Amino acid sequence: MDFSSLRNGLVPAETVPPHPWDGFLTGPENDLAHASVLALARGDGPGLSPLVLHGPAGVGKSRLLAGLVSERLLRHPESAVAHMEAEAFAAACAEAAGQNGGWAELRSRFRGLDLFVLEDLHALERAPLALTELTHTLDALDEAGSSVAVSARVGPGQWSGWPPRLVNRLVGGLAVRVDPPGLASRRRYLLDRARSRKINLLAEAVDSLAEAADGYRTLDGWLAKLALESRVERKPLDRQLVTPLIDGEAADPDLTIDQIARAVATKFGVTLRDLRSSTRRKTVAEPRHLAMHLARSLTSLSFQAIGTYFGGRDSATVRHACKAAAARLAADPALASATATLARRWSPGESGGTPSVSSV
Repeated sequence: MDFSSLRNGLVPAETVPPHPWDGFLTGPENDLAHASVLALARGDGPGLSPLVLHGPAGVGKSRLLAGLVSERLLRHPESAVAHMEAEAFAAACAEAAGQNGGWAELRSRFRGLDLFVLEDLHALERAPLALTELTHTLDALDEAGSSVAVSARVGPGQWSGWPPRLVNRLVGGLAVRVDPPGLASRRRYLLDRARSRKINLLAEAVDSLAEAADGYRTLDGWLAKLALESRVERKPLDRQLVTPLIDGEAADPDLTIDQIARAVATKFGVTLRDLRSSTRRKTVAEPRHLAMHLARSLTSLSFQAIGTYFGGRDSATVRHACKAAAARLAADPALASATATLARRWSPGESGGTPSVSSV
């Protein structure tokens, strides 16, 4: 789901996908979280709200919360639902503090919701104004019988230094840990995603990748690179071809998002300022999507960090851009081959520094 055009995190019912759980895999690591999300979407708020999904990065918390939003609006399209990152909420609070009537507008916006979904709650650690406002917002939503779901890196019991009233409010709901995927789940994920991307992975390659990966985020990065490689090799990918990924030889640890963006901008005849601007012109948007996709594939940057670089876009917008770029690469073998060549030039074994982009 692309939230880039939504104001203040409010999600119109007509924007949600009809099948929000397509491609979602459940396992022992996320079964309880998935069941809790579905219950909250049905409106089973008592005892569940606030729902706190916690766990390390890359375990699927954002995917679960996006599914919650879609499921709720499919079941109850009349619901007022907001879905945003905690950083955006903090920015809204800072803006409200600097405007006449700002607090009244912000409170009318968030305290009248039926479902409030807030991601990456730990981003509020250094935003005391937002923490205080969030406490009162949760009180108001609870009194109104509304539902709340948040994500965080650790559970409420480990939030030292946070306002006790806010912690008590969040502890009063259901806290569910989402664990990194085990070997069986990683293998299922690989098989499912490789099939959907038409990547021909031999069983030995699947086993090697599943055993070496530490989570879904790593697998997604590898699969993005393998999708490019498969369009160049045009043969099943075996253990020998995936070993460089596992050994860390296929990506430069010093590669920066700025290098990627400049290379893509040069190739497509746009400026770096264009890529980082707010324009949605197709001649700029498509190169921007590709640059985001490459940054996600070739660096360890999160969706949020990539979005911040490209003009302060949110994580959902970057996810949408990466999917759009992947679809374009799948449909354009020449572009895919050239992009794979560029990716290989950023390998440590090749010439260092920012590569030439004449072949892209």
